[in-house]
Amino acid sequence: MRSKSSTPDAGQASTDRAGLQDLLARFSACGATPGGGVTRLCASSADGAARDLFGQEVRAAGGTLRIDAVGNQFGLFALAEGEGAPLVMMGSHLDSQVLAGRLDGTYGVAVALRVGDGLMRARRAGKRFAADFCAVNWTNEEGARFRPSLLGSATYLGGHEAADALGVRDDDGMSLGDALAAIGYRGSDPAPPRPACYLEAHVEQGTVLEEAGRPIGVVGRNWGATKIEAVFTGAQAHTGPGRMERRRDALLAAAYAIAEIRAMAEGWPGLLHTSVGRIQVAPNSANVVAGRVEISVELRSNEDAILAEAGTRADALLRAAADRAGTDLTIAGRSERPSRALPEAVCRLLADSAASTGHEALRMDTVAGHDALSFLGICPTGLVFVPSIAGITHNEAEATAPDDLAAGLAVMRDAAERLCRCGGDPAAACGEASP
Repeated sequence: MRSKSSTPDAGQASTDRAGLQDLLARFSACGATPGGGVTRLCASSADGAARDLFGQEVRAAGGTLRIDAVGNQFGLFALAEGEGAPLVMMGSHLDSQVLAGRLDGTYGVAVALRVGDGLMRARRAGKRFAADFCAVNWTNEEGARFRPSLLGSATYLGGHEAADALGVRDDDGMSLGDALAAIGYRGSDPAPPRPACYLEAHVEQGTVLEEAGRPIGVVGRNWGATKIEAVFTGAQAHTGPGRMERRRDALLAAAYAIAEIRAMAEGWPGLLHTSVGRIQVAPNSANVVAGRVEISVELRSNEDAILAEAGTRADALLRAAADRAGTDLTIAGRSERPSRALPEAVCRLLADSAASTGHEALRMDTVAGHDALSFLGICPTGLVFVPSIAGITHNEAEATAPDDLAAGLAVMRDAAERLCRCGGDPAAACGEASP
């Protein structure tokens, strides 16, 4: 049964919008760049400042803060009577890429904090709930400093051992554990129990919503991804006297591979996205033939069969590039994430919450990975998008219209209230009327 449509109180909507904009501005000051974006790498001092702000917001709203072994921050808001109530969780991440936008990840964290604040105010006003709420900031979603990405959420859910996650090192050799300790966020608190339902809000990072003229996207499926860490090992030599026919140039092998990986996408137009976004060259000197080069290959598709074939082709292309340049090839790491559907009950709830708050939603895919994907198969999971202007993301110019940011908050607040009244059950929450 579809809930009766209603629109939020105008005064409350204005307060919510102002509060969200203020919080986003304060997060944006942590690691701000001259170009209007942020550089806030995981466990950097800028990340520490943003984490401090997260904790301040949790406590100001009447919540309690936990920090687990890998630095995940949980803001717990006690809404239900008694102990042991189900938990509704909502969040995203505060770490960023280098010279990144101010909304990627941060928007979802800010929305979760504002929802937690609103739910606590509703409880104090006399509303009754059957589930508690948790706002979360996941460690190292981006994978820009420490690899792999989605590290904090995957560790929380048992995909990595905490000791292994803490031992991951950045390109300078510093471990995640040491980096977190340096900013005071290598925690020891027990993580909260797995939630009855997990929700995440995010900027789209594409143009689907903008082109469709819709303010809200309800994600029904994720694209699959294959990530390959390839290492070419040649022979370091002088770029001058070293004879050309004897060179084993690792950078040349990487160049061959990069071009071929890009060309591979042309075989499946619109169905396969490929990239090489990271390259490490040693010794990285202008007059030395590179002896060792690492590259990070990514393949993404919404069809698992295409992704599997592309992965096989990528392996062959990497080997051919090494043979052509006379180098060795090592695959140092490989991960695969299949395309999966998000639970229908949660999708229906989010679409209903969009309608109840006066917004038209579009069912769509996510091409990018998000922490929500770690929860698939673990608990009911939902992901909501708001439009990205011109689809610009991982870029200082990333932006979303204030009205769209406010719309996403309204939808998430409505869905969270319903879930917390229904013990976290999305099927039951679909029948709940919007307050």
